[in-house]
Amino acid sequence: MNVNRIILRYLSTGIRKHHSLEAKQQVLVANLFGFIGYSLTLLLGISAYTRAETVLATVLLVASVLFFTSHLILHVKCLANPYKYSAILLTSSLMILMVYLVYSGGNNNTGPLWIYLVPPVALFFGGLIRGSIQLAIFILITSFLLFYNQGELLIAEYSYEFKSRLIYSFITVSGLFAFYEYTRQYSFRRFKEMSDTFEKQAMQDPLTNILNRRGMYEKLQQEFSRSKRAKSVVTVMMCDIDHFKSINDQFGHNTGDEIIQSFAADFVSALRKQDVVARWGGEEYLFLLPDTKGKDALLLAEKLRKRIEDMKFTHENKDFVATVSIGVHQVTEEDSINQAISKADKCLYEAKVAGRNRCILA
Repeated sequence: MNVNRIILRYLSTGIRKHHSLEAKQQVLVANLFGFIGYSLTLLLGISAYTRAETVLATVLLVASVLFFTSHLILHVKCLANPYKYSAILLTSSLMILMVYLVYSGGNNNTGPLWIYLVPPVALFFGGLIRGSIQLAIFILITSFLLFYNQGELLIAEYSYEFKSRLIYSFITVSGLFAFYEYTRQYSFRRFKEMSDTFEKQAMQDPLTNILNRRGMYEKLQQEFSRSKRAKSVVTVMMCDIDHFKSINDQFGHNTGDEIIQSFAADFVSALRKQDVVARWGGEEYLFLLPDTKGKDALLLAEKLRKRIEDMKFTHENKDFVATVSIGVHQVTEEDSINQAISKADKCLYEAKVAGRNRCILA
């Protein structure tokens, strides 16, 4: 269990709370690839030293240091997205190392066989477009080294058949990985779009297209935390349609739904951008008014009440009006979210008892 925890903690190095799912994946892969990279190059470098291949050993050990540095970058807290710098260092270090292995041949001319690591790394960290550009540059540089004046620039010697098949197979593998990256990104975008849609649906009332109770509760949590940090005032209002059961009984549920929709649209049009209204229950609405004192919220409540009172509805050629009652409460430092809502609801109850179609401030 402790070993699993250590591995997970290592792979999670650099993950921040604000990171998206894709960013978290890149951090995990950067840590994993960095670990494999510096471990493998360290072992190969030591092995090269034992064979007295000093230059190759030095290059491999330098590469090991660079791969390890890519992991250290993820520890830097002053960088907003350290994984991006880590990914750049990983990709560039890998490509430079691969170019050198093609140039030198590595151990017994087996160095070029490692270049197939480049496509997945470049495309995963760079994305389809930037990764493809990086691969194209890598192919041009490698092809130039291999074929310029029959390999005059190379230390190692390769047959023409080996060089041509190496490039052809590398291009083929790069194309396959590019197609995979395209499908991966497309699937990820579709998944995110569907996730955002479902999340929006989960927080939105389908009848009025305003927030539902769940969505409003999240807004309340955010605003209460912000107001406490900024020491600013916030007011909540609870609104209820008067005699709504009688409206449904007399005019039908379709008319009742029409009234709920019309009131919601009117409320939204009358509020400021920072204000929020949600359908809290069947015919109840909850208002969240940041940076608003109770007395100012009461003025708004009266304005909304009069707007509603002036609205006309028609059912079977018969005009009628519907009214609302509103309870207003300015949140105190001691109030929790539920306590604030309860106090606004208590004011709403007092407005109902006092005759409805009125607003009461706590």
